[in-house]
Amino acid sequence: MNAFAKTITTALLPALALGCASAKYIDEGGDDSIVNVGQINTQDWIHAADQLTQSLLLSGGIQSVAGKPKILMIGRIKNNTSTHIDTDSLMKKIRVALNKSGRALTTTAVGLDGPEDASSKAVRELRSDDEFNQETIPSKGNLVSPDYSLSGKIIQNNARAGRIKQSEFAFQLSLTDLKTGLAVWEEEKLIVKQGARAAVGW
Repeated sequence: MNAFAKTITTALLPALALGCASAKYIDEGGDDSIVNVGQINTQDWIHAADQLTQSLLLSGGIQSVAGKPKILMIGRIKNNTSTHIDTDSLMKKIRVALNKSGRALTTTAVGLDGPEDASSKAVRELRSDDEFNQETIPSKGNLVSPDYSLSGKIIQNNARAGRIKQSEFAFQLSLTDLKTGLAVWEEEKLIVKQGARAAVGW
């Protein structure tokens, strides 16, 4: 290694070491998480999902009968914001919480855009395949139809006053009884964030 390369390496090593040392683990919903005013962050998903789930469970909209959980399908979650949003992040957290509560189980065999998991359908197509032991293939009439559908939308409103920018994200959900077509529970969770112009990306 020549003298110039050694000089560059010596100068960069402290900076690289400092960069590595600055990395740390944080609580996913804690105050140390990075906050983007114009975007939905991890802590937003967590807070919205927790409060919406608690509202749903306390409402009595979903009641298990004789300890048997109700079956829930996930409807369409509309993204009415200015950014791309993976709405599955919100719905997955709610699904997990409802599953743990014992009140509801989510079907992945039914969906507005087709099944979330096509395996239930694929395995039944083996009924005509003699290579498979037909006694191991599910018989007709075993799939469970959902009792409820969970749907909603996410809405964004922006405001500005001087250097201060503000974003409001409204998480709206509705639970529909598929037998009657009635919305048996509806809720909205509003998350509002502010930041100075130099600190935000929009």
